[in-house]
Amino acid sequence: MSAIIKHPFAKAAVVGGVFTLGAAIWMEDQIQRNFKKQDYYKASMLLLHNYEPASQYLGNPIYSGKLTLSDTEKLHVDGLKAKLEIPLKGSKDKGVLYVLASRENQGERWNIDQLHLKVCSTKQKWKFYDRHMSIENSQDQATK
Repeated sequence: MSAIIKHPFAKAAVVGGVFTLGAAIWMEDQIQRNFKKQDYYKASMLLLHNYEPASQYLGNPIYSGKLTLSDTEKLHVDGLKAKLEIPLKGSKDKGVLYVLASRENQGERWNIDQLHLKVCSTKQKWKFYDRHMSIENSQDQATK
């Protein structure tokens, strides 16, 4: 095996492979960080952390995991709509946060339309946030 590595082309191939793998890992990390900086991601996680049943089922603290970048069913963002599944891990259990977000025009802030929480051990999934219901409740409160 060491005789193969001594060949200059083999050394170049190994160095090239290591460089390429390192670059791919770095690029994926940068893409993950970029998603976590977006309004739809940060606002969703804030709403989750303020939702008491999430803490009860998953345990505190709740951390988000890596997004599945290659699966368009789990992660799809265009200029006006975003759909993503955020893996979660708490001290008691794992879960998934399902996010639907939208905006009227590019450059505007994202609105969180719906949030669903799934608890892995029980396979329970439920909607805990709906922007349209929130707007209706706010309007009802204002008219009272």
